[in-house]
Amino acid sequence: MSEKISLPSGGWAVLREPAAVSVKLRRPVEKALMAVGRGKAKAALNSDASEVAANLDPAVLDQFYELNDLLILARVESWSFEFDITKDSLLELAQPDYEELQKASAVDVASMIPNFGLSNDQASPIKPSGE
Repeated sequence: MSEKISLPSGGWAVLREPAAVSVKLRRPVEKALMAVGRGKAKAALNSDASEVAANLDPAVLDQFYELNDLLILARVESWSFEFDITKDSLLELAQPDYEELQKASAVDVASMIPNFGLSNDQASPIKPSGE
């Protein structure tokens, strides 16, 4: 299922549901999420906005940009703009349109994180440790 959203410029975009994102598009997002979840980027997530703005390392900012771009690329199925949906074309968008796509694409992002938990499936060939 897809969702069509309106953009501030009058354009639109159709977003894939997170579960419908292909592995090819999902893996770069997973890697970017893991990168943001480590070190200084993780600390920035847990700080107030004014503190982050005053102390944000440009390398950490790049990690957030990368995550946002990859997430938008993974979720946007089509849009009303005359150019293809690419990482470079995201930079051609007006800031309000980009921010709307960023906000809409982040909805339910947690469902795109791989599940590394143990299986409780009795038919699993791998038994939990301690058995």
